[in-house]
Amino acid sequence: MPDYGEIRLRDGRVVALRAAAPADVPRIAELYAGLSADSFRRRFHSGRPKPVVLARLARLDVAAGTVSLVAVAPGPQDRFVAEARYVPAAEDAGELALAVLDDFQGLGLGTALLRALADHADASGLERLSAVVSLSNDTMLRLLTRRGAALTEPADECLVVCLEIATAGGMPGWPRASAGQRILVERRGWFADRRVAALRAAGHEVRQCGGPDRRSGRACPLVADGRCPLAEGADRIVTLLPGDDADCAAVTAAHQRLWPGKLTP
Repeated sequence: MPDYGEIRLRDGRVVALRAAAPADVPRIAELYAGLSADSFRRRFHSGRPKPVVLARLARLDVAAGTVSLVAVAPGPQDRFVAEARYVPAAEDAGELALAVLDDFQGLGLGTALLRALADHADASGLERLSAVVSLSNDTMLRLLTRRGAALTEPADECLVVCLEIATAGGMPGWPRASAGQRILVERRGWFADRRVAALRAAGHEVRQCGGPDRRSGRACPLVADGRCPLAEGADRIVTLLPGDDADCAAVTAAHQRLWPGKLTP
């Protein structure tokens, strides 16, 4: 059972990260049961079910290739305080989810678990991980945004979005098999406007990047590091970032300099 070592949280407590085994499923179910109603809804997008359903949610054998990492607080009876897992969804991608007990939230544990999970997925040959996130889950939105997430599905009637990160860090690339043109939309906001909705309805593969945002700590890799897999692999780039923002203007200028033929006003 791989051990990812110990991490010290912001409040001084220490937890150990390790891969979960089938024998850990009952304790993962206990972890889920220990979440507050709000935390449970943010993780599962539903109210708390009966114990038999919790046990099924915790299983590791429902989908082939499921990987679960757990954070364990030492004590007379080691306590599972957080879990991160992914399920392979394609040859090069998977779907991720995180759960952290309420009294361990806001201490850097989610960041550490996401990093370890992404490293595991990268070593296993997956290039991207996606997550379905409620717009009420500010913590998860910030966590993924700071890692360079792209919006793959805008907010729906349930107010959830789908975000995608690169397992190796930085901006994610494109699926190996894409339908229609690959269109990068540089635009802020979780909801699709008519133009973006029309591109999706036409069958194109659309990824939306909100651009740099100093408030959230998000930088543009194209400006900072000189490359962006989404922009490099796009057939078209639609720039709808605010022109009066100096950081966003730098992104638009980089696109104009490097890929003038891809730009769509």
